[in-house]
Amino acid sequence: MEALFLLSLVAATSAAALHLAGRRGGGGAPGALREALLHALECMGLTIVFFGANLALGALLTLVVRALTPLFVSLYLSADVSLLVLSALQALVYQRWRDASSRG
Repeated sequence: MEALFLLSLVAATSAAALHLAGRRGGGGAPGALREALLHALECMGLTIVFFGANLALGALLTLVVRALTPLFVSLYLSADVSLLVLSALQALVYQRWRDASSRG
């Protein structure tokens, strides 16, 4: 039920943005929307890759610290939702950097 609510919110704001862009003449061509959706899907895939890499590195570092020091570091430190947000930011920056590099 919560997922349906969140998806409904995102769908409503997306529809409102498309409507407003169309009214103000900034709607663009339908092909541009398709390209934007493909970029969004690519960014989601990159987010998953970065999130997996961050989780794996976090687990590895936790186990190394546990093995080499008397400190106890919890694996739960890597399971914070902020890691997902930071992974999404990594994906956005990487995608923009790669796109800029291919153009220039």
